This record gives sequence, C-alpha cells and structure tokens, in this order.
Amino acid sequence: MKTLGLFFKKQYAAEEKIQRLLRKLEDMMNLYQGAYEAYLVVNEEVFIKRSEELGQLEKELDDLGLQIQMSLVHESLMPDSRDDLLWLLTKLDKIPSRLKHSLGDIALEKPVIPETFHTPLKNLLDHSRRAVQALAQAMDALFSDLRAVRQYVEEVARQESEVDQIEHRLMLLVFNDKSMDLARQYQLKGILKELGGITNLAEDVGDAVHILATKHNT
Repeated sequence: MKTLGLFFKKQYAAEEKIQRLLRKLEDMMNLYQGAYEAYLVVNEEVFIKRSEELGQLEKELDDLGLQIQMSLVHESLMPDSRDDLLWLLTKLDKIPSRLKHSLGDIALEKPVIPETFHTPLKNLLDHSRRAVQALAQAMDALFSDLRAVRQYVEEVARQESEVDQIEHRLMLLVFNDKSMDLARQYQLKGILKELGGITNLAEDVGDAVHILATKHNT
C-alpha cells in the first residue's frame, strides 16, 4: 500500500500537522455553515459568535500552515515530494480565506435574502460542507492509501455539481424576478457566486490531490 510517507525519511511531524490542519479546516467549514444559517434566520448573536470563532480558526490555520512549511523544509524529504506538498497546501489555503471573506462581506453588506432562498441555500451549504469533508478525506488518504484518493476526489466533484445546480436555479430566480431592482439582483448574484466558489476551490484542490497521488503511485 503506497503512501506519501514513503517519500519521507522522517515524515511524522509534517504529517501530523497536516492532519491537524485538515481537522481545523473541517471545523471552520462547520462554523461557516452555522454562521450562514444563523444569518438566514436573523440570529445576529449566533452569526457574530460563529464568525468570530471562524476568524480565530483562520488565524490558527495560518500559523499551522507556516509550521508545516518549516517542517517540510527541515525534514528529510525528497525535493520533488516537498515541492508537491507545498504546491498543494498553497492551493488549500484559498479555502479558509474564502470562508472568512465571505462572512465578512455578509456582515458588511447585510443583504436581505428572500425567504424562498433559505431552504435551497441550506442545501447548498450542506453540499459545500460535504465537499470540504471529502477533500479532507482525500488528503488524509495521501498518507494512508494513495489508491483511496480517487473515490474521495470523485465525491468532491459530486458535491460541487450539486452546488452548481442549486446556484444555477437560484440565479434564474433572481434574474427572472421583475420586482427586484438591478442593484439587489447583482448583490444576490455576488452572494451566490461567493457560495459556489467554495466548492469550486475544493474541486480544484481535489484535482491537485489526485494529480499528486497519481504521480507518486506509479
């Protein structure tokens, strides 16, 4: 059973930190979902609390990311494998940044989201959470069984497709609603694009994980 561990001489410190980072990313996605759902039901207290917790986690992820980079530099890792992991982690870092900025935009703009959008948006958020979870599992598999990576990457793609479909349906509702002024239509369009962007990033990272796994499984 091949793993990326085969490319380390002393890989354990970096591997342990990467797995901690993945668990924090999953926690961050859960907080994002909770904050967004609180906003939909106008629970400002919970929205603020979850947003603050998410911001703190994002800082912890940044610190952990720096520690991982240092571990990869100082551990006895083949240069090609080290560069691959650094490339992958750079891509992964875009997800927590997107989550933080998305909630920041909501807090700043305070958009009025139609009640008819609430259930589809909750479904979209759930698919986004599942996509990030599957991505974390794919990255875990890099260190346990490279052959298992593909099934998790395919799950990321399935969840991303579900999000795309919901986003498209809601976009049609926005621009077919003649009672909305253009400014509000474009505000809602921006919100939907921001939400859809999370799974787009997850799919992009998933593709990178698959490339890395294929490269080192040959």
